[in-house]
Amino acid sequence: MIESSKIDGIIRELDKLGLMNEIMGTAIVNRNGLILISRLPRHIDDRKFGAMAATMFEAMETAVTTFKDNVVNLTVEFDEKQLIVYALNKDLIFITLLELNIDLGMILIEVEELIKFIQNFLEVE
Repeated sequence: MIESSKIDGIIRELDKLGLMNEIMGTAIVNRNGLILISRLPRHIDDRKFGAMAATMFEAMETAVTTFKDNVVNLTVEFDEKQLIVYALNKDLIFITLLELNIDLGMILIEVEELIKFIQNFLEVE
């Protein structure tokens, strides 16, 4: 769980990332899909979306156990958008909802920097 005293700092960083036009929204959810922080568009049911993302990520982690490696991120393309899910730690995942046809290079750099910030901020290993 995220301490309430740390939520404001994380929200500020999520809001900065949200200023990039290609990013439609972000969220932090626990491994059960329960939303802890959401910056997703209003038309998206964040509870269902968080549960879906957590379920997909867990399914991918289970599917690759034979590789004896950890899943770093999962990317899913929909008709008009794409989703990238990252593990923050053993308890939390980070969801980024992006426009579909964009150059991911700079976006991924910004997202990965944010993830490192959150991990350091939460003192996550």
